[in-house]
Amino acid sequence: MRALLGAVLIAAVVAVLPAAAETVRFPSATAPPSPLRQRLAQEQGQPIAAQPSVELTGELYRPVGDGPFPAVVQLHGCAGRGPRESEDAAGARVVALGYALLIVDSFGPRGVKERCGGNYWTDPVDRVADAYGALAWLAGQPFIDPERIALLGYSQGAIVALSAVSSGGEEALYDRHFRAAIAYYPHCHAFNGTVSVPTLILIGALDDWTPAEACQKKMAQRSGEGAPLRLVVYPGAYHAFNMASLRDKPVRYLGHHLEYNEAADRAALAETIAALRQAFGR
Repeated sequence: MRALLGAVLIAAVVAVLPAAAETVRFPSATAPPSPLRQRLAQEQGQPIAAQPSVELTGELYRPVGDGPFPAVVQLHGCAGRGPRESEDAAGARVVALGYALLIVDSFGPRGVKERCGGNYWTDPVDRVADAYGALAWLAGQPFIDPERIALLGYSQGAIVALSAVSSGGEEALYDRHFRAAIAYYPHCHAFNGTVSVPTLILIGALDDWTPAEACQKKMAQRSGEGAPLRLVVYPGAYHAFNMASLRDKPVRYLGHHLEYNEAADRAALAETIAALRQAFGR
């Protein structure tokens, strides 16, 4: 089941050969101290202690050549990373577009197996900081274009992606920002509906784990402020509609229906590619 929920990948319209990955290590981001904390420390003559950081691992896929290439940071679901063959296939699809892909492992370095029970969208692991740590690391690589890095998340990772680009949220703590964000079937309950970069939400109309209605309500409440936000709801599609491992048989997990939907899968892939091309200009 871990492989089922953790197999986060872009579904292919055509078959591609697996890509080789390089395992990389980078720190989770740490937010700078607030102006108030800096002022108090200065008044008291006390230095501000360095914030602890977790060393993360990730799988990096990159096109052949010197670049610089646009890049995508990918965030896994609540069950953690999927099987290597699925990640390799996802890497090959992104590389075929001319982009690099960094799949972040938030759970393995922390000894976490999964975070799927209860209100899993309020997971204590600071995955937003992980996303910004991946962004900072990629931006420092000579073969990456630091101004063209997008964020892609699935399920819990999609919730993290929305949090990472929500206007007035944690994104304000960091100097460098993502160019765009794509969220596959996120839980929109805690999402404020305003984003700082162009954002795309893809979700199934029959999703009973992260209901589409919550995202639709957020869209209806939008004031028009912030960057463009687009919601696409696929009729007849459930949670995990793009997971090829569900192709032969839908399953129930923690009381929720998970089912592959080829029509939604293909349509979402087209939306994903279009969003990335628009963000990167290529």
